[in-house]
Amino acid sequence: MNLPRLTGALLVLGTLLSPLASHADTAAPRQWTLNMKDAELRDLVSEVGEITGKTMVLDPRMSGKVTVQSNAALDQAGIYSLFLSVLRSQGYAALDQGDRVLIVPVADAKSRASGQAGTAGDAFITAVLPLRNAASSEVAAVVRPLVAVDGYVAPSNSANALVVTDSAGNVERIRHLVEELDGAGQRAFTTLKLEHAWAGDLAQTLSDSVSQANGGPAGARAVADARSNRLILIGPGQARAQMERLARMLDVPGNAADGARVVRLHHSDAKQLAELLAGIGKRMEVGKGGKEGRAGSILISADESQNALVLMAEPSQLRVFETLIGQLDQPRAQVLVEAAIVEVSGDINDALGVQWAARSGNLAGVSQSSGTGLAIGSLLDRLADGKRPALPDGTVIGLGSANFAALVTALSSDSNNNLLSTPSLLTLDNEQAEILVGQNVPFQTGSYTTDSAGASNPFTTVERKDIGITLKVTPHINDGRTLRLKVEQESSELASAPAGISTSDVITNKRSVKSTILADDGQIIVIGGLIKDNVKTQVSKVPLLGDIPLLGRLFRSSKDVTEKTNLMVFLRPTLLRSSASATDLGQRRYDHLRRLGNGQRGASGLRLPDDPHQLFDADDGPVLDMRGEPGA
Repeated sequence: MNLPRLTGALLVLGTLLSPLASHADTAAPRQWTLNMKDAELRDLVSEVGEITGKTMVLDPRMSGKVTVQSNAALDQAGIYSLFLSVLRSQGYAALDQGDRVLIVPVADAKSRASGQAGTAGDAFITAVLPLRNAASSEVAAVVRPLVAVDGYVAPSNSANALVVTDSAGNVERIRHLVEELDGAGQRAFTTLKLEHAWAGDLAQTLSDSVSQANGGPAGARAVADARSNRLILIGPGQARAQMERLARMLDVPGNAADGARVVRLHHSDAKQLAELLAGIGKRMEVGKGGKEGRAGSILISADESQNALVLMAEPSQLRVFETLIGQLDQPRAQVLVEAAIVEVSGDINDALGVQWAARSGNLAGVSQSSGTGLAIGSLLDRLADGKRPALPDGTVIGLGSANFAALVTALSSDSNNNLLSTPSLLTLDNEQAEILVGQNVPFQTGSYTTDSAGASNPFTTVERKDIGITLKVTPHINDGRTLRLKVEQESSELASAPAGISTSDVITNKRSVKSTILADDGQIIVIGGLIKDNVKTQVSKVPLLGDIPLLGRLFRSSKDVTEKTNLMVFLRPTLLRSSASATDLGQRRYDHLRRLGNGQRGASGLRLPDDPHQLFDADDGPVLDMRGEPGA
């Protein structure tokens, strides 16, 4: 059984059981419940037709699915009212034509709707609302925004009436509003556009001038339309004329103080906000008449010393600026960005070499290699002169006599370097923050010495650059607890100059990362990594002899260099939306520093007070000794 038929069965079962539940009173009216899920709209029309006994005439274009659920039982009138609401939500209207109900799209219902007394609230009807005092064109402009998008309203100037097509409930609401505006001469209205004064301030003054306390008629008052800076004068003709004369007398240019405001900011930067409001002011001036309008009537300046804005404009424009400033001058959240830069590097060097030297009469021969760190030729010369040679690191074995010598050198070295740096920054949302931990190193950029002609004005020019750990972060807080971070991280250090390069030529090792990432509050994320593995092998040998298996090792030397570098950069952003969060963070960091200081041994240990306020607040007690006691 499909869902519409099952729903129909449930409705019939409710109808059959209803007399049983009211056995004591057989005259009780029947009640039904509608519970449908994703049912065809045509099936709903069929069910309602059976309940109400009405003949339903459907437009052939009618289609769609609906979900209807009524928790309480309804009578025939309630079921039909619910049915009209469902049709309206689907873009259809029901036109009651006596013995039948015509269901058509709302666009077609405008030309077929007619007014009937007692029509249900969501039924589509057309009504004529006569006017006795107010002009139909003016009233139509007032009530037009109150009519539904698929409704219709138009004035009839010849009959001085309004023609309104909409749901019966909305037509009745518009009827009451029109009656209030057209209240037998007491509720007529007039609109008045102001040139200099602000409608919001002037409306209260005019209403007080014609109030009953001052002998004015009942119901006479002035209403302000701040968007267009107009006054709506309501009341009898005499009262409206009195208010209009008074408004024109008051609508004159004021002095400079009336069009000036000083707004002190609590959270925003005055200079940045002034630039934003100046752009809005230019658009407002263009909207008042373009190039031929009153250009230059808006002035916005920033007083950076007091973080205040000075505004000069018309009263209505000042009101707009004050509203914008109140919405923009809000406290911004802060972001703590913690970085962990981890670098592990190491070098492995293996060198093994054999060198030979022989001499017979006037003949001499040498087989040597400079990669081993010691040349046999220089060794023999220094030994012949009776000098002690400088020996390299490793194992050195020398064999021979005055006419023959052999030198064996061997070295294996392993060096490791671990670097862990954890810089952290605290900054406002959308504000860049930077931290540098390192040195300011001079780099030679030029020099001049005495030339052969005898000019003597030597000089050297240098340029200083920062070397160390640098972190730049600009956080942007998105909706929720997600952040977008613009990150620039650099790690640089001085490197030793290779052989053959002047000591004045400074070499630096540099690793940098520039990226834009998304991260959640408190999430640890890696933004960059480098794994470097460099292997170099250097072999020096005597031709032919060095290629002999096994024996050839006596006529060659080799050197293997392996360099390994692992670098990773981690970030963890933390949102601080209130001052309490920032205070709690500072206390936790201070407690961590105290634990580190208490864990130090020797005189270099740092001893901090329990309360961080004691670092700043002076008292009459003894001077605080920050040094740890030896052996503590």
